[in-house]
Amino acid sequence: MVLESNRKSPSGQGPLHPSSIDFETLVNLSGEAVVLLSLKGDLAFLSPAAERLFGWDAYKFADHLSDLVYIGATNADAELLHRILAGTGDPDAPLPHADLQLRSALGALVWAEVTAHLLRDPSGNPYAFAVYFRSIEKRKELEGLLEAATLTDPLTGLYNRRAFEDSLRREWAIALRERTHTSLIKVSLDRFEALADHFGPSAAEDCLNKVATTLKETARRPADIAARTATSEFSLLLPRTHEMGAETISAYIHLAIQDLGIPNPENTAGNGIVTASVGAACAVAEQTGVAESSEVILAAAENCVFQARQEGGNRVKTVMNSLSR
Repeated sequence: MVLESNRKSPSGQGPLHPSSIDFETLVNLSGEAVVLLSLKGDLAFLSPAAERLFGWDAYKFADHLSDLVYIGATNADAELLHRILAGTGDPDAPLPHADLQLRSALGALVWAEVTAHLLRDPSGNPYAFAVYFRSIEKRKELEGLLEAATLTDPLTGLYNRRAFEDSLRREWAIALRERTHTSLIKVSLDRFEALADHFGPSAAEDCLNKVATTLKETARRPADIAARTATSEFSLLLPRTHEMGAETISAYIHLAIQDLGIPNPENTAGNGIVTASVGAACAVAEQTGVAESSEVILAAAENCVFQARQEGGNRVKTVMNSLSR
């Protein structure tokens, strides 16, 4: 929109008129990246901010238009923008307006708020697309930090109970669909309350952090989840892990916690050091269509821990479940 103004023109000779304004200079000074494309995808204008955002100059940028948009999961706005940049955009289709990830000259994906506009001539005929990109990298970084804070146990840095349960539901759904094994290990520290009472909260926190480090080093695969799910209870989710793997990892964790040698004088089951009761459950759907919830494997692992504690603690219990309709 152009507003009428009584201000003097740059030459000082009368009011400022639209014909005397250098709009291209205004765009070039803006921090918002602007790309002007013909309906066939030919690059007509690229602002300096776009060159800074993506790392290509105008000549090289044109070569990357068709693969600029990163399309991960189904994303209607990403698809619409891809068509516009590739020269197959439909003037009658909705125009994208969304936060999207885009490729850059440095290889890294960049986050930008993208808004596209359809330009029409005085007769109302469409002739070009104007696409605006506003960098939101800092905002996304802050959002990531906030999300991590809501999913992380502040003491140990492991995932918290909420994150663990969300991951379990997600991986369980995949396991039922693909009929893959899922293992879940519960680790409960024996007589932990006695340790806290005897040595104080600082020693108790130090113990929890040492155990957490042991579990972090055990859950090494990208899909593995190590979480603190109660005051002195930890959980490991091991997707695509068979019964033998669950038994091996459970036995390792049991011994590794013992080998930490953390004093706990009232833990008679461990001869005065910190030990754990470990319960492991492994489950696999024998056919597709099985409808059991993730509570099946969760309850099985918790029952194993209960049995271990009932038998005096400092031991491992495992169970294997085959699910069918």
